[in-house]
Amino acid sequence: MELEEFNRLSDQAQKELLIDAKKITEREDDVAKYEVFQIDNFLVEVSRSVVHKFRKILRVSSLEDTPQ
Repeated sequence: MELEEFNRLSDQAQKELLIDAKKITEREDDVAKYEVFQIDNFLVEVSRSVVHKFRKILRVSSLEDTPQ
């Protein structure tokens, strides 16, 4: 899947793809848990509310645009 294809998907469809995505890293604070997933050649950063249990996609970026 290409980044442009992912961006055209509905919010629900994007979140469903995260189920099988490779988790790269995660961190947590008092408000949320932050996770970064890799899908093909791009990354998806997600926050998950600790209190309300909802998930929000914060950022999607190409691996080429990600600093190493």
